[in-house]
Amino acid sequence: MPPRSYIFTAAILVVLVFISLPFTMGFSILLWYWLFAAAACILAVAGAFKVTNGLGAPLWIAIALASPGFVWAVNKLYETPFLPSPGSAITFYVAAFMALLAAGVGALRLIEMMSRSHTAFRVGYGILAAAALIMGVGLVARAMGWSFTTGALYLSTSRALAFSAALVKYSAFIGAAMLITLRRDIERWTGIAISLVSAFMLYRALRPLFVVDHLGSGEGLMFLQPALMLIGGAAVWRMGSLLRAPSDLRGAVALKDVRSHSS
Repeated sequence: MPPRSYIFTAAILVVLVFISLPFTMGFSILLWYWLFAAAACILAVAGAFKVTNGLGAPLWIAIALASPGFVWAVNKLYETPFLPSPGSAITFYVAAFMALLAAGVGALRLIEMMSRSHTAFRVGYGILAAAALIMGVGLVARAMGWSFTTGALYLSTSRALAFSAALVKYSAFIGAAMLITLRRDIERWTGIAISLVSAFMLYRALRPLFVVDHLGSGEGLMFLQPALMLIGGAAVWRMGSLLRAPSDLRGAVALKDVRSHSS
């Protein structure tokens, strides 16, 4: 179970959200949406560095895992009226796509560090690399005015690689989170929370394969996402904090939590 401070904070946030809704309605919804998203971004980025540091992993893995948060922050910064936009919406779409691929590579590498090398890792790396390559080819073709990217072969290949890459990277997030909690004997809820958020994001990525979304049909999921991301960010932060703590201190914290829940 999460620490009491986390549960207390979550309860306070829920109460504040419900209290504010009747007074400001639309404005409060947008305000809480961005506050939750910003808090999730900060916790996840800082937590990624703490997790990799606690595992003794290379710095590039921390940067890769934190890169989606950096891209999100820059995107929201350029949405303000104070800075000029660096380009069309495709700029941040490509950046987010590449950042998530990099994060997937980092998560795969963490799993590989904690387990024996296997052919499946090379297949995963290959799928992520192929997805990045075909995205790069598409960008070059667009800049040069080439038309082959509108053909059925290219579109079907890019679509298949995008879905395959989503399956690989979100599965890697789930695998890394659960493996860390099991191998390092830390609070299980952190791995479960990260896995549930990753499963939700995987569902969002694969949803177009099974469901045809009409205009406005996904708005409920859109407003649910920041709250889930905040839970995931808090789990990453907690996992990093426990990994960086000495083993005897982690045992004392776990024993204290067990006693508090049993009393």
